[in-house]
Amino acid sequence: MPVPSFAQDNGSAAPGVAELPEVEVVQETPTQKAAKAKKKAVAVTPLSSAQGGTVASSGTQTSNVVVTTEAPITVPSAVTNVTDTEIEAQGTGSLQQALQQYVPSVILSDAAGNPVRSEVSFRGFDASPVSGRSQGLAIYQNGVRINEAFGDVVNWDAIPSNAIAGISVVSNNPSFGLNALGGAMSIVMKDGFSYQGGEIDIMGGSFGFFSTGVQAGGSSGNAAVYVAGEWIEEDGFRDFSESEIKRFYGDIGLKGTFAEVHLNLTAAENHFGATAAAPVELLQRSWSNTFTSPQTQDLDVFMPSISGSVKATETLTLSGVGYYRRYKNRVVDGNVTEIDDCASPGPNAGSLCVADDGIEEPVTDLNGGDIDDDIVDEERRGSIERLATSSHSWGGSLEGQEKTPLLGRPNLFIGGVSYDHGRSNYTTSSEIGEIQKKYVVTGTGTYVGGPDELAPRDLDAENTYWGVYFSNSLDVTDELTVTVGGRYNYARIKLTDNTGDFDGLNATTTYERFNPMAGANYKLLPGLSVYGGYSESNRAPTPAELGCAEPDNPCLIESFLTDDPPLKQVVGRTAEIGLRGQGLYMGGQYTWGAGLFRTLASDDILPVSEDNRIFFVNGGDTLRQGVELAATYATRKWSVYGSYAYVDATLDSCTHPDDEGLCAFLSEGDRLPGIPAHRFKAGFDYWVTSKWKVGADLVAASNSPYFANAESAEEGLHAFLPGYTRVDLHTSYDFSENIQIYGLVKNLFDQRYGLYGTYFEADEVSDVDKALGGSGFDDPRTMSPSMPFAAYGGIKIKY
Repeated sequence: MPVPSFAQDNGSAAPGVAELPEVEVVQETPTQKAAKAKKKAVAVTPLSSAQGGTVASSGTQTSNVVVTTEAPITVPSAVTNVTDTEIEAQGTGSLQQALQQYVPSVILSDAAGNPVRSEVSFRGFDASPVSGRSQGLAIYQNGVRINEAFGDVVNWDAIPSNAIAGISVVSNNPSFGLNALGGAMSIVMKDGFSYQGGEIDIMGGSFGFFSTGVQAGGSSGNAAVYVAGEWIEEDGFRDFSESEIKRFYGDIGLKGTFAEVHLNLTAAENHFGATAAAPVELLQRSWSNTFTSPQTQDLDVFMPSISGSVKATETLTLSGVGYYRRYKNRVVDGNVTEIDDCASPGPNAGSLCVADDGIEEPVTDLNGGDIDDDIVDEERRGSIERLATSSHSWGGSLEGQEKTPLLGRPNLFIGGVSYDHGRSNYTTSSEIGEIQKKYVVTGTGTYVGGPDELAPRDLDAENTYWGVYFSNSLDVTDELTVTVGGRYNYARIKLTDNTGDFDGLNATTTYERFNPMAGANYKLLPGLSVYGGYSESNRAPTPAELGCAEPDNPCLIESFLTDDPPLKQVVGRTAEIGLRGQGLYMGGQYTWGAGLFRTLASDDILPVSEDNRIFFVNGGDTLRQGVELAATYATRKWSVYGSYAYVDATLDSCTHPDDEGLCAFLSEGDRLPGIPAHRFKAGFDYWVTSKWKVGADLVAASNSPYFANAESAEEGLHAFLPGYTRVDLHTSYDFSENIQIYGLVKNLFDQRYGLYGTYFEADEVSDVDKALGGSGFDDPRTMSPSMPFAAYGGIKIKY
């Protein structure tokens, strides 16, 4: 677990570490005087130390700040930094939107059916809040890995967006440990040393949206305090998609000449009406329609942590972090069901059954008795699944940075060790329900006890991860920096079935691997450099994947664990090369970058969906390769940015084919589902006066393949979610030094597009729709719809 590091303000930068550039305020607006931010580095990793500029922790207007170009980044990989000002510009408390807008290869999808719970995809690798999705990014907050213990999911909604100082997105770096196949994101939070002042932000808008955000910070002598909180309520643009978010962050810091320590707390209590994908024909009737509800989530996060650093000698700095994290997630999920009337005549006539390959099995209640088939009319029969996850995790890491010259040349050696341990309990149940109007499923009070694929689950999972990592960056010449390093990862996953009915779940699996890296950065000219590097990484299967990896006994839904055959770990091999530059031109600052990347993930874990069931396999090798281009320019009066990324994500080889010669319904060379090949982003800000600013942002993406299942593969369906273009507007006006009003428009042209696409069995559900007064379904496609046109307005009071 990497420890966040900060540049030593001693007038010189270590090799491979970008010294924090000086900031020249060319024109200071009244708003900037309200709360001053002291110079503070963006979060870095043990290897990359990517400080891409200052963190504008006071919410100052970056279009009026010109950052000099004295210290270019010298890490051998692509690095993108997203500031708190850029997160604030998105305006609705979603840091995922900021990542999509400002990181070239990031695009969002929405399998959860709620914009606040959207998934981040970087170079075709996901960081998702949805259990069962293939997670390929490591996410850190103040040096603590926040991928949850049970399924490596990432709960973006638990982090107060107004408390974030900055986010660094890095690639090609094994120091981040497990799951960093595509890269890592390091989130640094504000503290009282960096944030001086306070702010109250009140906003309201479309679909019943209302939010209140507060933050305050300050220091006195060697002590500092910072607190932030957000409360958000929204009805949502779809039926039953309400949200309530309550999240908090606080930090107490002490700093001396040679040491600094911080104690902080992250806490969240959130409720979501996550309505997921709906049949396209149902959405054609109304964009707000949902398909089976309730689909709610109640999430609770509590995470205290302590971090510190000591300057042991003139050249050696020691850092450490320790944490405890409690995570609770409660899901209520209404569904159509595969439970049918038993065949008549037959031995189970008059009861409920499920059929597998034509063989009927009776459905029993919790006492083992048969369930009468007249409990609910067959065409309106549904189910309500309840899933509960509780995790307690803790751990820490220690890291040392030594800057003693090597062979008379500047050198930086970093070494560290990390330990993470988690204990989780996972339970499920299924209740027979009746589908009412608008596909609302109401419970009957009868809970299913069998057969096995429908029976309740009660599982304990124990995760133990530890790693040792190092890197060494040597300035071979004044122009050339060479970096080598690596990390050894060990993972032990133990599953225990508490019901006594699923002995196949009782298993302990271990994984280990050493991942090397090497790279170089060469300064061609002042402000212009070329970089290149190679690294390896690995991902151990999650408990959810291990418990649902048996093709002969698949899970009813992705979370109903059934068996634990071994899955191989995924190994990623990444190579990249690029150019980057920065400088001053015509009174403004420009930055630009261009790069090529290629990641081959061997034995990638892929989901296989069949007959409303799912299991996971090591399908084969997947390849993600592409191009990234980005540029920015800012003057005293205006700023503009743009980026383009091409991500070619395919199944490179099918090493474990099924009977049809396919891997997760893919043939070699097929595009991976849910990943658009082309994505383009652009935007501008313009100061009409010294008090009034206007701006716009654009994101465009090409089409992406649907997630296939057995039925769609059998019928030869190869649907694509269409590409889209979305334009947002924003404006603000400073009434005084302390008061600002602002407005936002999302999806200006009211574009209707999908953010996640999969299939369902239209013919089997068509009778349900007709029973509810509909015309039935012919199209097997489903998708999660985008948010339509929305407008918001707010006021900020600063002091």
